[in-house]
Amino acid sequence: MAVVEYIVSRALHPAVQALLLALLAGAFVVARRPRLALAGGVVAVAWIWLASSPAVALRLRGGLVSEAAPATPRADAIVVLGGGVIPAGAWALTDSRAGTGLSLWREGYAPLMLVSGSDQARTLAAGYALSGIPPADLRVEATSRNTHENARNTAALLRADGLDDILLVTSPIHMRRAAASFRHEGIHVSPAPAADDDRGLLMASAAWLPRREALTLTARCLREYAALWVYARRGWI
Repeated sequence: MAVVEYIVSRALHPAVQALLLALLAGAFVVARRPRLALAGGVVAVAWIWLASSPAVALRLRGGLVSEAAPATPRADAIVVLGGGVIPAGAWALTDSRAGTGLSLWREGYAPLMLVSGSDQARTLAAGYALSGIPPADLRVEATSRNTHENARNTAALLRADGLDDILLVTSPIHMRRAAASFRHEGIHVSPAPAADDDRGLLMASAAWLPRREALTLTARCLREYAALWVYARRGWI
């Protein structure tokens, strides 16, 4: 299953899709089908151009990112999902997932910090401990391998403490699926999205001029839309 997910994830990248179209065009050249070869080449170039444009990337992002809440409510716990960049410097000075969670805890929005994800939970927990969060206020869920397991396993830990109201910290693009997964497990969620790397694109003046950051964002959005479809089909959201 992991191999299949890896292949599908790579196939959803526009650069891979454009390459496959180019290879198809090459096959048509070999088969002496010049019109089909030209069509395949044009589509490949057009798709990689569109996928690399801030206008398309931000339009895709807009379908995933909700408007920020006017105020952050108090909650039983702050849940930080792994998968983001771990800052090299002081976490409190960043708006990463790690830094957002730490700031929320220091400002007293919730008394408990819970970190989830087999990839980063232990690293996050160690960093939070060094940042002053007492062990009694810290929970670690380090077995989940995807968002569905994040929600299921974290919900079990929260219910064991009699808690069901959280501030959820993840990236803006991931928040829609993550929040829906937690709500499916009976947890009340208040989104507290961390910043992502798309702020430069939000200020881009040349909306149709290809940029590498836009291509990366398009690829992330396409994977997220596909994941939302899969989660809906499996009854996880």
